[in-house]
Amino acid sequence: MRIAISIARAAIVVSATAAATLACPGDCNRDGRVAIAELVRGVRIALGEAALDSCAALDADTSGVVSIAELTAAVGAALEGCGATVAFAQPTFQATGNSPRSVAVGDLDGDGWPDVVAGNHISHDVSVLLNDGRGTLLEETRAAVGRVPLGIALADLDGDGNLDIATANGGTDDVSVLLGRGDGTFAAERRFAAGEEARSVLARDVDGSGTVDLLVAAPQSSGVIALLGRGDGNFDRVVIGSGFQPWWVATGDVSGDGIDDLVTANADSSDLVILHGLDGGGFAGGRRIVLSEAAFSVAIGDLDGDGRADLLTGNGRDGSVWVLNGTGNGAFAAPQRLAVGDGPFPVHAIDVNRDLIPDLATANEFSGDVSVRLGTGSGSFGPDLRFAVGESPFALAFGDIDRDQKTDLIVALGRSDEIAVLRGRD
Repeated sequence: MRIAISIARAAIVVSATAAATLACPGDCNRDGRVAIAELVRGVRIALGEAALDSCAALDADTSGVVSIAELTAAVGAALEGCGATVAFAQPTFQATGNSPRSVAVGDLDGDGWPDVVAGNHISHDVSVLLNDGRGTLLEETRAAVGRVPLGIALADLDGDGNLDIATANGGTDDVSVLLGRGDGTFAAERRFAAGEEARSVLARDVDGSGTVDLLVAAPQSSGVIALLGRGDGNFDRVVIGSGFQPWWVATGDVSGDGIDDLVTANADSSDLVILHGLDGGGFAGGRRIVLSEAAFSVAIGDLDGDGRADLLTGNGRDGSVWVLNGTGNGAFAAPQRLAVGDGPFPVHAIDVNRDLIPDLATANEFSGDVSVRLGTGSGSFGPDLRFAVGESPFALAFGDIDRDQKTDLIVALGRSDEIAVLRGRD
């Protein structure tokens, strides 16, 4: 086993280095610039006078069609040089419990440096990895939680100013809450009944009470389980909505009324459900968006800069993500398919390269890598950049671990008993 791991890591270095730089749109020969001849070829492709396969780099969203936005990006690259880039150093590895399938980043000990927590679904515990104050994660400490923790969230659940841990436990159908002491240690878990096969948990104030609540996606429950916080680390259970089996939940103002709505990804029925937020807290109604692939996760962000929320959903049973652009009043255009690695779960809309434009990122369980597609700001995305990390990346978190003003990726490796840290670099 140790030899196999060593071989896999040797391959990682080559893959990460090769994929680290984003090619210019329209850079047919991938030399890092768009020559006039390449730009002319791009115009001919857009006009249908030349085949797309003569310059696949022009088709940034891999749709098979060159849009005006993609052609404009190529012109910009020819006149002003290449656009946004992203790069990561080769991954480093930190030991955790058995089979981490969730990961989160936050300052757990109040020293101003990001720490990491991983949920270990076979050893039924969490690994806490504190930052040494110089950008290095220390050896893990462990705390017990419920059986099969599949989701994790960090938030101040009892109002004392310290981050606490919540895990969604698929084996015991509940949520474990570990209250933080502010020094990187935690009190023993408290358990709160949730829903069958609880898979993900999100910390938000959903009832307008001013205290943090927990939203739990449990596929075998009809609706979202809400644990309404009392402000002291205790919770009351209610069910929001009905008639759907969510794997993932996200909140954001998708209807444009200034109030956060609730969106669920429902893999078993291959759809999304939108519950509209109410003034003063809570949700009502429900609109279903049918997809042709299983929706295992969902993320919300303004991907095209028009002030309206858009949706990303990861299709965990194939290598793609759906992009649904908001058209206003909670309506969305037909989904567009983007290729990523194999088995993406979950999907994130986050500014990876810090250019103030949302990007797309996924952990790809079956291809053993992370996909990053940089946003252009117009709703399209650059090519699928793949960074190999190891066996079965199940979850992905983001943070500046070494405080060098670059985004680092933290990946839970479900079959390696480790997390991988990919540090951002120039």
